[in-house]
Amino acid sequence: MSTIAFADGQEITVEASGPDFVFSAVLPPRHAGPPAHRHRHEREVFTVESGLLVVRVGPERRLVQPGETVAVPPGTTHGFANPFDEPVRLRTVETPAGPLQAQLRAMAAAPARPPLRELARINAEHGFSFTVAGLPDRPQRLLWALLARWAGGR
Repeated sequence: MSTIAFADGQEITVEASGPDFVFSAVLPPRHAGPPAHRHRHEREVFTVESGLLVVRVGPERRLVQPGETVAVPPGTTHGFANPFDEPVRLRTVETPAGPLQAQLRAMAAAPARPPLRELARINAEHGFSFTVAGLPDRPQRLLWALLARWAGGR
């Protein structure tokens, strides 16, 4: 097992890298979580072990309590946050393993701001599986491809 530590206090413990990416995470209090996004090929399942987590799946938002699980099918807009005063511990399974582990490692290694060129390179390597919600996929993939090409020419 390996640990990925973020400057904001988030900590991820990798349990398996394939064929599924399985990890436990601790989100600190008042953690905004990732922006709403989609994975084209991967399914994600979140299980809250302790604390409370607000999860968005499609247009629905719900409060997830310890012992509860939320499944996110491929292509579904989702996100999560810990807006509370206590940390939350959750377990996540990404099936099949996609770019998420590489994305998390890249973000943890660049704590000042998201390393967009590196994230674009990772996304390109995985067939542009990751897209941010709120932008149409086709032009977004073009932008990711341009950023990835720029990253390759560093």
